[in-house]
Amino acid sequence: MEIRKSEPMQTRPCKYCLAFQDDSVFADFNINQAGCLYLVRISFDGYCCCTPEIGIGVIETKSSKILISAIESNNLNSPQASDILRSYFLANKDFIWEDSLLEHKLI
Repeated sequence: MEIRKSEPMQTRPCKYCLAFQDDSVFADFNINQAGCLYLVRISFDGYCCCTPEIGIGVIETKSSKILISAIESNNLNSPQASDILRSYFLANKDFIWEDSLLEHKLI
């Protein structure tokens, strides 16, 4: 999985924006009061933008801390970051267009 930090767009406010697979997918994340990351929206080339409704899970605390550290240090192309994100996408595939996740090799 190719991951890079991207600057959030004004029209898509979020704490962190990640670009995947040569910028064919952009995922916007916020942090809840417990310090856990959660997906606000994700856009896929060829599929538009998905804004998950109520029910999407969060990345658990320990994994969120690891991922936030990787984002802030710009060290996202690690197996650990990929594993955290892949697990999160897989656990929430019912809210994020499973066919798009599969096509872009995120799960």
